[in-house]
Amino acid sequence: MTNQPAPVPPSVGDVFRAFVQYRWRWILPTLLCGSLAVAAAFVLPRKWEATQGLVVRQEAIANTDRRPGQFADLYEMRTLQETILEVAKSRQVVEATMAAVDGQAGTAMAATDEAVDEFRESLRMLPPNGAEFGKTEVFYFSVKDVRRERALALVAELCRQVSDRLQQLREERGRSLTAELQGQVERAQQLHAADTAALAEFEASIGADLGELRLLQSGNSGQSELRLQVTALQNESRKYETAARDAGELLALLRTAQDDPNQIVTVPSTLLSSQPALQRLKNGLIDAQLATARLRGTRSDDHPRVQSAAEAEERIRRDLHHELAAAIRGAEADQALAQQRLAAVSAKLAELESRLVELAELRATYANYVAATENSRGVLNQARQKLSVAQATLASAHSTNLVTTFDGPETGPHPEGPGKTTIAGAGIVGGFMLGLGILVLTTGASPYSPPSTEPLQQPVAAETHRQVEAVRPDPMVVKADPDASGLRPQRSYAAEVHADPEAPQVIQPQVHAPAVDNANDRLHPTTGGNANSANPSATGKPTTAAWDPRDRDYDADSAEGEVEARPPRATATTSPAVLPATTGVLPQSAGVMPSGRDDSGESAQTLEELVARLAEAN
Repeated sequence: MTNQPAPVPPSVGDVFRAFVQYRWRWILPTLLCGSLAVAAAFVLPRKWEATQGLVVRQEAIANTDRRPGQFADLYEMRTLQETILEVAKSRQVVEATMAAVDGQAGTAMAATDEAVDEFRESLRMLPPNGAEFGKTEVFYFSVKDVRRERALALVAELCRQVSDRLQQLREERGRSLTAELQGQVERAQQLHAADTAALAEFEASIGADLGELRLLQSGNSGQSELRLQVTALQNESRKYETAARDAGELLALLRTAQDDPNQIVTVPSTLLSSQPALQRLKNGLIDAQLATARLRGTRSDDHPRVQSAAEAEERIRRDLHHELAAAIRGAEADQALAQQRLAAVSAKLAELESRLVELAELRATYANYVAATENSRGVLNQARQKLSVAQATLASAHSTNLVTTFDGPETGPHPEGPGKTTIAGAGIVGGFMLGLGILVLTTGASPYSPPSTEPLQQPVAAETHRQVEAVRPDPMVVKADPDASGLRPQRSYAAEVHADPEAPQVIQPQVHAPAVDNANDRLHPTTGGNANSANPSATGKPTTAAWDPRDRDYDADSAEGEVEARPPRATATTSPAVLPATTGVLPQSAGVMPSGRDDSGESAQTLEELVARLAEAN
């Protein structure tokens, strides 16, 4: 079993030696990056940032339903601030700002596209104290420049140019709105005039009933004159109808009483209201009858008072009979008159009702004319109101300003960005870290620690049927110990063995040939002791060569083989010799033997034959 050594961390001395040995690998990057940082610190300029605070408000004329200068909502305020930002970044404002500042400094020149883009990139619009943009009426303009005085002049001039440009935009917008609204007012006037003419023509066709039609269209609860007349005629019609009916009933009763005078008593007093004489005769007859009946109750019929009362009653009856004829003629006249009046009232009432029906039919058309006229009047009034607002905005464009600056422009105590010392120090530190990374990548994470990969183990074997064709000196020469073998050290050579091109090729390092003392001894590597010595590597292990082909610095002298105890097939009394490293192809049967397992007899015999041949060759 192969023991893999644990990786040993490098010590401080190893790290120091690596730094000294490969010093140019970290010195050059440090110097290069440090030089570039120092050059950048002196070449790249630091910019000053100047800020100017502003307050924005809404137009007072547009806020008729709110407090003057107040925004309707946050969206309206955000929209205005975004408009101000776009105006500030417009090419006209930027060029005017730079031209004014350069003119004051005496270096006036036309602004180039690069200068305009650089100014736009340095321009910022910030809310106060990190608030969200568009949530407050206060905001700040920020401009950066290499010189502090120029940065202050730029932000101050920018605010003036933005204010002037906003006034120009308001004036242009006011003119455009005024012209547009003037056209709307003219069109509304034409429509209103046409609707008014149509309404006037319709009202003229109605005539005297226009008032009644307006009352019908307005829907008020008041009574019109025509309706009052209809109501009065209806009352008269009912009155005359009642009079005619009463006259007819009275006439029928009077005719009955004319045939039988006693029936006059049954006539109602309400019917006799129109016949006062007949009413008095009726009352006299009743009184006479009562007097006659009273006297007959106390006296006989022959009594003079009874006869006198009977005679008076008879005389009243005769007068009543004569009066009934006249009353009948009067009742007939009253009946005819009532009927005539009823007919006249009914005719007049029918006429008024027909007029009302006609007005009701015209009411819908008249309502449409009135609605059209009122609508055109409303449109005209609205257009006139908008026109007046636009004219007021146009008039106040040059006298008012929606953006107001507060305080003055200011800058910080130091320009923005890191200082020259900071840049140089950062460059040197960065170069040193880069050099350290290059040093680690090129020398390895631990150049003084043993390899951590597991070595490739193969048994040392050779094919007896292959022939050594060429022999050349091997750079890896392992000398046998003369005390252990009893032989004089010989020079070893590496033989090139022709191998099967399809077979896997394994490079084996030089190992010591096993020494065989006698037939009962075990095979063991020549390490200055026999197999029976307390050597943990010679206890039941096959002879193997521990070598990792990926390790180029592998030392064959430090490789230790392991020998497995097995009985030899034949007694060999050969002297230990040097087993050179061979480059060839192992037989297909040769492979890695598992730990704790005896090798086959064929492998042992092959090893003995190889040792014998090498001894003869030497």
